[in-house]
Amino acid sequence: ALVFLALVLSEFSLPARALVGRGKARLLNLSVGVLNGLVLRLILPSGLATWAAIATTQLGRDPLPIWAGFLALDFALYLQHWACHRYAILWRLHAAHHSDSELDVTTGLRFHPFEAFASALWKGAVIIAFGIGADTVWAFEALLMAASCFSHANIRWTGRAAHWLDQVWMTPACHRVHHGLMAASQRRNLAFGITLWDRLFGTWGGTNNDAPVGLPESLGRDPDKLRKFIIFPFIIR
Repeated sequence: ALVFLALVLSEFSLPARALVGRGKARLLNLSVGVLNGLVLRLILPSGLATWAAIATTQLGRDPLPIWAGFLALDFALYLQHWACHRYAILWRLHAAHHSDSELDVTTGLRFHPFEAFASALWKGAVIIAFGIGADTVWAFEALLMAASCFSHANIRWTGRAAHWLDQVWMTPACHRVHHGLMAASQRRNLAFGITLWDRLFGTWGGTNNDAPVGLPESLGRDPDKLRKFIIFPFIIR
């Protein structure tokens, strides 16, 4: 929450672009973020900590070191993101995220509830398979939310420090490439955190602070009402 607030303030004080008419999109993104949180709480009452408890206490396993658990979860999300851009059934869900016609901090919350649920199941399977502890899960989930909001933030991203961070972490300049209009661009810069995975597996696409973002008109753009957003995966071609 503190990171989200800091990014919102940064967008007002150091914006990369002057965004006009974002009221409906921001309201939708925030609403979807709250909806996803409620849905996951209802379906998985104790969240992913339950999976961690099964992996460690119930199965009698020692939890992975925190650093190893972080790497395992971060790589798992890279694979998930890769699959979302390779398989049509997953892309239909993930396209709802890409349908935002501009990027700001609230875009980091804009994920279809079905995708959020599928992601939770995938992370749960990884947690059990590798024996990742509850402390690691709590810390990773907090970092993941902060990283998602940061990578989509509309903040001026220039200078030497920004350039160096681009090399190791998914920054706004890196992630904007991923939100480009072309499918080839959308299959680049898939990492959520460290950029190591993109560099290792040939999906690194560099940085671009000015790339146009969104979806081609043929897929529909910017469903700014919750009803339209929810049915989006079922109506895109």
